[in-house]
Amino acid sequence: MKSIFSNRISLLFSLLLCCVLIISGCTAKEKEKVSADGEPEPITLKIHFGEDENFINSFIKPAEEKFPYITFEHVEGSYEELNAAGSTPDILFHWNKGGYAEAEEYGLAYDMTELIEQSAFDISRFDPNHIAEWQAAANGETWALPIMTSRFALMYNKDIFDLFGVEYPKDGMNWEEVIDLAEKVTGERNGTEYQGLYMPKHEAPIFWTARNLVDPETDEPVWTENGTIREYFNSYQRAYSIPGNPYIPEHWEEGGWVELFEQGKLAMVAQFFGAPNPDANINWDIATYPEPENGVPSRGWAMGISATSEHKEEIMKVFDLWYSDEQLLNNTFIRGPLYVPFLHLYEDGSALEKALERDGEIWENRNMDALYSLPVADSPEVISDYEEGAIGTIDGALYELVTEDQTDLNTLLRQKYDEEINRIKDEKGKK
Repeated sequence: MKSIFSNRISLLFSLLLCCVLIISGCTAKEKEKVSADGEPEPITLKIHFGEDENFINSFIKPAEEKFPYITFEHVEGSYEELNAAGSTPDILFHWNKGGYAEAEEYGLAYDMTELIEQSAFDISRFDPNHIAEWQAAANGETWALPIMTSRFALMYNKDIFDLFGVEYPKDGMNWEEVIDLAEKVTGERNGTEYQGLYMPKHEAPIFWTARNLVDPETDEPVWTENGTIREYFNSYQRAYSIPGNPYIPEHWEEGGWVELFEQGKLAMVAQFFGAPNPDANINWDIATYPEPENGVPSRGWAMGISATSEHKEEIMKVFDLWYSDEQLLNNTFIRGPLYVPFLHLYEDGSALEKALERDGEIWENRNMDALYSLPVADSPEVISDYEEGAIGTIDGALYELVTEDQTDLNTLLRQKYDEEINRIKDEKGKK
């Protein structure tokens, strides 16, 4: 009996040894194949972005040149459509943080924290508050890395201030001081009507820096009692009550203020910064965005890795290229070097130097320090799933405030509180 048992053990050991040798042999052959080719096996990375020429030139071509074994495939559409078509992306592109909820819903959200550590990717180059802003929207995880940062400023027409004999805006002004100036540069001169100030309604930066709009623990709307937001509502109402500076939808909606500014009829605009068309020949400059007490947001665009991707390590190699200083500065897609996400590129002068090299005199003799001299706001540690919808409600409330003779702010905010309660209830019911 003992002999039979010993024989079976020996036979089992031999079979296991054989399996190990076979597996080892297969692995060796695979390594030999890779080694013989001199390159890793070809792979295709699906990226959630359209066939945009600037995007291709800034991201795709440099990566395919450095990694000839990688081919990129552009995929467009909703994540639901892409999953159904078998075209789930490997690389996710996020315009601000609006796509996070959908990525999570379809199982694509992926925490890159461990992979970043393993690949020695230097995440310290980002402003910690900028990273925290994206992480707060991702349940504290790192679902994406910002590829650009939004910049906000108070842009003004120097000729209008000269015409009215008023001093130019200065860095560090608050909303009340800016509105005081707007009153002085609103009116008619030489047959032309000038308006003093455009204040943003849609996704105004103040709403990204006023902390939580919806309580993440109770999902109760709290923005209607937020002192910073109420102060902005009061300022908004005051600005559009200036005689000669009414809220005219065709001026303010869908970028109409851009046309008004480039016609030389708008003195100041506080908004996401983009230089006027050079052909407009506007004598402009900038000052710091009317600073909220909590600072300014970074927001911007970001890239992440899909949870379903089988090529996560290879994507991190691509990200090393895309997030290098040289590649970011040469990038034509992210609206120029002034929008790169690394503060050290501003501090050492590289960003402005590259901007001047690329766009010439458009940036010369401008107060470009105003774009990044304000601190990035602290972000809430946790954000409610219903936070995004609050932005739309606030936009609507501001519009009502200045177009429907809503003089009683308290009444308006009580109405919006009730609307928010119903909105959140309805959204919960759809889950």
